[in-house]
Amino acid sequence: MFGKVFVSYIRTRIGFKPLSTVYTPISSFSHGFDKDTCFPFKKWHELSMSQKQEFIQRFVKNYKHQYPSSKTNVSLKGLCIGMDEHNDSPSVFGIFYNDIWKKFKNEQPGSKNDDTKSGNRFSHPSFKHLLIQK
Repeated sequence: MFGKVFVSYIRTRIGFKPLSTVYTPISSFSHGFDKDTCFPFKKWHELSMSQKQEFIQRFVKNYKHQYPSSKTNVSLKGLCIGMDEHNDSPSVFGIFYNDIWKKFKNEQPGSKNDDTKSGNRFSHPSFKHLLIQK
């Protein structure tokens, strides 16, 4: 169809660029499905304000249950004071939510990885139950 040189490179104002930097073939898209669409939980930015606040309240309770002697419990409780009055959600909880989301999204089905030894505080299965379904 096109010559080898033209297919391999696309002419730009600054010279030649490899085709792979400008064009991504359809075959690399796994047939039009994004692998995030198969995961049944929403990302933080997809949550409504009430869903964010619900996650935060449940997260604080679960964290206190999992780590009862942690001094972090006081900080987490302090961060969520006044959420309802001001109709907001502290963004630090978005970081926690995304960490939990990534942790369980990347987990292989049926694998028995024990991440509690590797330092991941959100590896306990109870944290997965905090994620909001699509």
